[in-house]
Amino acid sequence: MNSIGQLLSPADVLLDLDASTKTRVFEEVGRLFERRHGLPRAQIVERLTERETLGSTGLGLGIALPHARIDNLPQPVAAFVALKLPIPFDAPDAKPVSHMMIFLAPQHATEHHLQMLAEIAQMFGDRRFREQMRSCDNPVAVCRLFSDGPQ
Repeated sequence: MNSIGQLLSPADVLLDLDASTKTRVFEEVGRLFERRHGLPRAQIVERLTERETLGSTGLGLGIALPHARIDNLPQPVAAFVALKLPIPFDAPDAKPVSHMMIFLAPQHATEHHLQMLAEIAQMFGDRRFREQMRSCDNPVAVCRLFSDGPQ
């Protein structure tokens, strides 16, 4: 099992999310992290938004990897989002984003946290992985894919 697969549970997966902007996605994810991990929703939205002002976390091919550092977070948390309709995300290829992994790390992130981000980006870079990800129709299938990789 890879490290991102260990972070993600079916309760951390939002499928068919109806959100038309980055901010709306961040608000919904903030609600999820508040409910699941007791994290302050406003801080999550603020930090994800701040990170986007430094440069888009859109990777291209309809995928984004929004990430931020959060105060008093003891360990990283993640959520996977599949949108009902793709949204503009200022990705390098100018394509709208339909799928994203949101990754939150402790304020004093380590090399391990950077490696986790790289691991997610590498997964998204694999064509077979992306195809299978887009065909996942339930949270358990999403978690299995991120744990085991493409089959």
